[in-house]
Amino acid sequence: MARQLREFDPTTLGYLGVLSVPGYVYEPLAILRLFALFFLFWFWPAVRGLFGDPTEDSSLEFDRGTKLRFWASSLLSMLNPFVLVASINQLTGQLAIHARYRDGLPSPETYAPETRFSLPFSGRWTAINGGSTKETSHSWEVLTQRYAYDFVVIEDGTSHAGEGTRLGEYYCFDEPILAPADGEVVAAADGHRDCPYLGGWVDPFQRDLRGNYVTIRHAEDEYSVLAHLKEGSVTVREGECVERGQPVGRCGNSGNSSEPHLHFHVQDRPEFFLGAGLPVEFVEYAVESDGESKRRETGFVERNQTVRSV
Repeated sequence: MARQLREFDPTTLGYLGVLSVPGYVYEPLAILRLFALFFLFWFWPAVRGLFGDPTEDSSLEFDRGTKLRFWASSLLSMLNPFVLVASINQLTGQLAIHARYRDGLPSPETYAPETRFSLPFSGRWTAINGGSTKETSHSWEVLTQRYAYDFVVIEDGTSHAGEGTRLGEYYCFDEPILAPADGEVVAAADGHRDCPYLGGWVDPFQRDLRGNYVTIRHAEDEYSVLAHLKEGSVTVREGECVERGQPVGRCGNSGNSSEPHLHFHVQDRPEFFLGAGLPVEFVEYAVESDGESKRRETGFVERNQTVRSV
């Protein structure tokens, strides 16, 4: 029990805040407004991060000002009705996924993928978030994104040239994003602006957490999601068949993004909020470290690894 308490993530209590919504819509249920206090748990990482977290390990270091801007803008975005609706959908999806996987969620030990996934980019990129374990996970308690990745390009310990105040200064911005395997596009969206505020700011006017995105069906119950693409860069449409390595868009900063990066994950349903995240085994890639490159025929990319296709 003690171990379970140490591993418990307080941010999961934030979802209880959604129970306050009926109280603001229907006056007889006003007592439910008290549940809005649970939204404060979503800022636990901010408190922990501002005062240091010895378990946190990232290829990029963010100063206190950047962290403050991130969490302040995240709080501001909660006033956005699109974000509020997304939060409700996220909670509903969590419940549906738990109901669907009563015998246990997919894991690297139990899930056998049908698809062999390639890295969805060319060149050297670093996974600043994501992995196959709870310790390296992008968002362990968010079941849709348990095995998601955030990829950026890092040079000399930083993701951008200059001060990082312009989108074009980020090394990954406008880089081609590729289909990770053959498949059919089941959803694609463009027209969402790239957030112009950098240095940790999240776009308070976002209309979709994914920003511009592409979802591809590769096999039954295997769908990849490539998100935060550059506005005007999506080159595929729903119903179009794509081949492994085909460009589908370019890396951007749209949606719920604090700096240009690629969000990538695989799920078991086409619907973003209903699909359980699936562990992703990549094929034919190399891990680069300390000037050495180790080729891997197949494996899981883990947080802080710099990888490239071979």
